[in-house]
Amino acid sequence: MFNNRESAKERLLRTVDAYAFMAYETLLYLDAYPDSKEALECYNKYKRLENRARKEYESRYGWLTAPEEAASWEWTNGPWPWQIDKEGK
Repeated sequence: MFNNRESAKERLLRTVDAYAFMAYETLLYLDAYPDSKEALECYNKYKRLENRARKEYESRYGWLTAPEEAASWEWTNGPWPWQIDKEGK
């Protein structure tokens, strides 16, 4: 699934995206079948996995989305994604 040339950062971001996709797709299914206990369990599982992967990513590399509350807006001080080369420098 993952390219061997991807950095650890890129792999982790793909993992966050994959779990978010699965959670969202299951959420859409639940819109049509709200009584499906199996789908609800699946949604909760992928949402937990997404949150865990997102927390790991953000602890290593910074925010993926703006937090609900912030003490400062320091994330703008670092390099923008297009300013970072493939090695993460």
